[in-house]
Amino acid sequence: MKTRLLCAVMLLALAIGLATPAAAQWDPPQGAADKAQAVYLYQLDTETLVYAKNEEEQRAPASLTKLMTALLLVESGQPLDTAFTIPQDLQPEFNEILANYGTRAGLLCGETVTLEDLLYGCLLPSGNDAASAIAWYLGNGDEAAFLEQMNQRAAELGCTGTHFSCPHGLDGIEQGTYSTAQDMFRIARACMENETLMEVMCSTDYWMPLTELHTQADAGAPEGKSYQIRSTVVMQNPDSPLYRDYIRGMKTGFTDEAGRCFVSGAQQGGASWLLVVMGAQDGLAEDGVNYAFHTTANLYDWALESLAPTAAVNTETPAAQLPLRWCAESDTVGLYAKDPLVVLAETGSSSLETRVETTVDSLDAPVQAGQVLGRLTALVNGETVGSTELVTLGNYERSFWLYAGDILRPWLPLLAVLGCVLLIGLALLVRMLSRRAAVRRRRKAIRVAPPRNSQPQNK
Repeated sequence: MKTRLLCAVMLLALAIGLATPAAAQWDPPQGAADKAQAVYLYQLDTETLVYAKNEEEQRAPASLTKLMTALLLVESGQPLDTAFTIPQDLQPEFNEILANYGTRAGLLCGETVTLEDLLYGCLLPSGNDAASAIAWYLGNGDEAAFLEQMNQRAAELGCTGTHFSCPHGLDGIEQGTYSTAQDMFRIARACMENETLMEVMCSTDYWMPLTELHTQADAGAPEGKSYQIRSTVVMQNPDSPLYRDYIRGMKTGFTDEAGRCFVSGAQQGGASWLLVVMGAQDGLAEDGVNYAFHTTANLYDWALESLAPTAAVNTETPAAQLPLRWCAESDTVGLYAKDPLVVLAETGSSSLETRVETTVDSLDAPVQAGQVLGRLTALVNGETVGSTELVTLGNYERSFWLYAGDILRPWLPLLAVLGCVLLIGLALLVRMLSRRAAVRRRRKAIRVAPPRNSQPQNK
């Protein structure tokens, strides 16, 4: 399995974790979430909080804790084919897990497995032994050092009500392990952004290897494999009475204090969802499936049928037109959404509306592409669920003649009068000059002409 250090993903997850979600919420059918103490349902494509219940209440997370343990392993950059021998020093920890009836992946101290085996063992059967082994490996034998990594990463993701005192979740609130539905959403979202983790969590089973201590292969085992571990996410199992084909992972959890917990991803019609259920009633429903899964099915069945990401505006169609002066090519400028805006709306309803606000009523050329001239806001049931800037897409050049004509138009009457005066004055000047020229010609003619009665004199 390919692994890599996903720094970009970590930064993205941090930004997402600190972001404020859209405030719009809907009410699920009555009784849908009654069996759970805390719920957080989020639509990822539209960044919309759909429904929340006691989302900031600190609770024991049980094995949801292992999401953070697994996240740190894949983010460490360690190749998952790295071999690791389970140290004998972990035997007391393994004994304590067994004494507390903690789920296990079947690991034995002294056997050599890979980090990939530990990852599958931690997430699929919720192996507390695998989580402890991961903590030992990443903490270099110092569990306190690993716990510091867990709590630091939680803080980076924006978790404000979370603290870990163990890598697997068997500790409760009094021992210092607690979280909230909202914080578990932040951690789970970071996991969902990781392709490696999603590949693991969406698997239904995995074969553990033959080792120096697991030397026998179960019937049907592939070559080099010993025994099979299976996912606790029964909603991914087609044989389950509560199977849902939209479920994509993720992690279950249970202790007497925590109740039944389940963090799940869902995908349908290209849309992605994430749901945290904590503190669901213990026991099984009539179909033999626990109430965390039933709460999950209730909420997803309702949300996926009733709500859908809806395009409020695209970037190709103008959302508004403004009048434009002094441009020969166009007399209007189209304003376009800077980013496509997709919001969560009820299917088949007219609850979605858009509101356009512009900073000006008209424009004068030149206009440059990319100018921000307004904002488009999307509303669902009258409540704002998203907005984007309105910008120009093209350049609009100024026409000299149109500009000059508009500038001179108010002065045309005065210019006409001035023109007439100028013409009259010019005519008078020409006439005056003509008269002067005629006078000069007559005077010259008189000076050079001989007297009419003069006779030559005889000497």
